[in-house]
Amino acid sequence: MSTDSRLPGIDGASNISGPPIDGPIGQALWARADAVLPGRAMFMTRSARYAGPGVQPGFIDEAQGCRVRDADGRWYLDLNCGNGPNLLGYRHPEVEAAARRQAEQGDLMPYFPSAMVDFCERLLRWGPGFDWALPVKAGSDATALAMRIVRAARNRDKLVLFRQAYHGNNAEQSLRHERHPAAALDNLYRLDWNDPAGLDAFPAEAADQVAAIMLNPIDQPSGVPASEASADFVAAVHRFRARTGTLVILDDVRSGFRLHPQGSHRAMGLDPDLLCLGKALGNGHAVGALLGKEPLRAAASSILYTSTYIYSAVCFRAAIATLDVYERDDAFAVIQRAAERLRAGVLAAAGRHGLDLRFTGPATHPNVLFVEDPGCARGERFAYEAARRGLLFHPRLAWFVSAAHDDAAIDEAIAIADAALAASA
Repeated sequence: MSTDSRLPGIDGASNISGPPIDGPIGQALWARADAVLPGRAMFMTRSARYAGPGVQPGFIDEAQGCRVRDADGRWYLDLNCGNGPNLLGYRHPEVEAAARRQAEQGDLMPYFPSAMVDFCERLLRWGPGFDWALPVKAGSDATALAMRIVRAARNRDKLVLFRQAYHGNNAEQSLRHERHPAAALDNLYRLDWNDPAGLDAFPAEAADQVAAIMLNPIDQPSGVPASEASADFVAAVHRFRARTGTLVILDDVRSGFRLHPQGSHRAMGLDPDLLCLGKALGNGHAVGALLGKEPLRAAASSILYTSTYIYSAVCFRAAIATLDVYERDDAFAVIQRAAERLRAGVLAAAGRHGLDLRFTGPATHPNVLFVEDPGCARGERFAYEAARRGLLFHPRLAWFVSAAHDDAAIDEAIAIADAALAASA
């Protein structure tokens, strides 16, 4: 895809028939941002403009639990969850207390913080079946590092990925390729998702050059229905591994902690060699991780990889607290129950108004789209009408549910969605 192609939402005409959600302060911030920041494709999925002109508030200044406040002071019930990181609730008191205690002692200090060892040990207790852990700052770091490790381990350059699967922001993984040397993408094969026959038919002479296959638990591009990996597809991944000696990387950055309490691979029936984590791991604190098997320890040890802010003791302590609360409170079950109630309520409301709305993917982080909605015009109107009434969700990106979405919040979300569906019908 070239950089001069039109971008959904950002380049489209407005599909709303009222004032923008941003108030005067938000609108002034947009003017200031446009003067100092490159925009459009840059930050695309984090920009409110990707939801459509005026559909969502552009600037959020405060968050608590499952609610956020925009720059103009208006509060909303939030189903974005920061695009995934809000797992337990914004500013969860125990997570923030752990971060604050560490901050009072120091954060970025010389050499390793002891919190890093505690963090890695805690991760391995959470994710049995892995033997070592590497801290990173973000999901993109975890996936990029995983690609380097498998290439070093197998002494092969090629990797198999799937069409439209997002794995990070580096040039090789990006779904939007600016001008760069043509050979930069020569080591990637992009196959069709959920196609066991296609994977089985991958030519042996090419497969012998493949270091690893990297996949998400769910194919969840923006603006289209989500598709979970089928049992037949996972079986084909197993066959591909057995036939070629290829390693398996699971990118669990988006779905981690929302598909299974011990990692999405458990729900899939997959035993990956490397597991990439990010987003929800720190409940909003900037931390990610790569978990690996013993045979890959030497390859990981051979790679020069470091970055100043990896070693944030504050983020390690926040992540440890997140894992502790998540397991103690059975947060996965709490989130699953809330998500299923939300899905049932919103679908019932859509049915009452004669609208064909679909939830695809898992209830905890679904793609919610109207059928026969080219350009997502109806979805934009639905999101706008909901935002006017105090509920935030993205018309193109996944919704997310957190452990802070209690029964009262879910009831409120359903009621607002009902009114918004009526207004946009």
